[in-house]
Amino acid sequence: MFKFFFKLTLLLFLTTGSYLAYLSTNQLEIETSLDSSEKIYSLKNAEFFGSDPDGKLTYKVFSKKAKTESGNSQIILEQVELKYYSDELNDWKISSEKGEMYDDANLLVLSGNVVIKNSSTLRPSLIETEYIEINPNKMTIATNKEVTITLNNNTIEAVGFNATLEKNQIKFRTRNAPISVD
Repeated sequence: MFKFFFKLTLLLFLTTGSYLAYLSTNQLEIETSLDSSEKIYSLKNAEFFGSDPDGKLTYKVFSKKAKTESGNSQIILEQVELKYYSDELNDWKISSEKGEMYDDANLLVLSGNVVIKNSSTLRPSLIETEYIEINPNKMTIATNKEVTITLNNNTIEAVGFNATLEKNQIKFRTRNAPISVD
């Protein structure tokens, strides 16, 4: 009977000690985060829009999750899609796993399984890479990473390229020489 009460007392003592340790640790984390002046803002299913000088919608950036810190001009994006609204020849859609967008909206950096697709019936194309920089207002894209480009059922592999999506012009570098495709 003595062993039973001893074990019960020991168990209660250890449980109380663990609970107090848990509370003191969490209290320190809460105080640390409250002392910090940094605030993180987060949105789910965020949409950002761009327009031309006449106010006509030209593109939309969609992200499953967007977050930013106060005082920071960078917006971190997850599962990103960029859709252009221009004409039938330029039905461009760009997607990636991650992205970064800056306040002035002149630079969108995408990384992780970047897929750039033109679904137009006249000039379909597909570009795949791991990293790309985009000026969404000018419809220009560039990378210095490896890319796979499929145009008219022909596949080309290159290291680095520049493209003006609106004009459907792609300039890229193979391992040997620069090449231009219109």
